[in-house]
Amino acid sequence: MFIGCYSFTGGSVPDHLKTISIAPSNDNSGFGNPRFRDILNRRLIDKFRNDNTLVLVETNGDAQLQSTISSINDAIVSVSPGEIERERKLTVTVDAEYTDVVKRKTVWKRSFSNFQVYIISQGQQAREEAVIAAIQQLGEDILLAVVSGW
Repeated sequence: MFIGCYSFTGGSVPDHLKTISIAPSNDNSGFGNPRFRDILNRRLIDKFRNDNTLVLVETNGDAQLQSTISSINDAIVSVSPGEIERERKLTVTVDAEYTDVVKRKTVWKRSFSNFQVYIISQGQQAREEAVIAAIQQLGEDILLAVVSGW
């Protein structure tokens, strides 16, 4: 007996798009850590480089991707007995725009969000790790929207 697996990610990138350039990411969240925009930018570059659907170029790609961290929200998730905060939910939202430069049109412009829960007692490092984990997942989500969103 043969058991196979099948994967479907949607459409594919049009034939006229061979390359993509990724603009440096911006951070308008006001969260106060300039590293986050660099982490997002590196994640996007790594995801596209490893995917190989489009060849990553520094400038003048057939397609262009722009991204901005628009918000990072930190909210209470759970409170332990005695009204002490125990966990917080950190939500990162990235606005991205994908442009077909060859046809001079915006393919899509949309917001992507991801959240992570962290334990307050683990301190500031847990908070930063939650932001980074959310950004890394957003890089994956944006890649999938580009390569399968047609």
